[in-house]
Amino acid sequence: MKSSGFPEIGQPAPDFTLPSSMGGTFTLQEQRESHTILVFYPADFSSVCGDQMSLYNEVLPMFMDLNAQLIGISVDGIWCHKAFAEDRNFGFPLL
Repeated sequence: MKSSGFPEIGQPAPDFTLPSSMGGTFTLQEQRESHTILVFYPADFSSVCGDQMSLYNEVLPMFMDLNAQLIGISVDGIWCHKAFAEDRNFGFPLL
């Protein structure tokens, strides 16, 4: 069977480095010793995505209790991520 290029369920995600709304860059490889939840969403400031990401922010303490960090990823630029995170008071980075 030909590979789709995507990891199989339960397999580690491929490494990447992206600019972070919290400053600097985020590299997945540096997080391999911890649990990381990657949340992919279409766009900052869209109504559905805003509600979804705000809900994740509300339950962020539950993720932290499980020693898991939450990371939001979308196609928007870093300046838009910073404004969105600041507007919604997110406690996790957007990449």
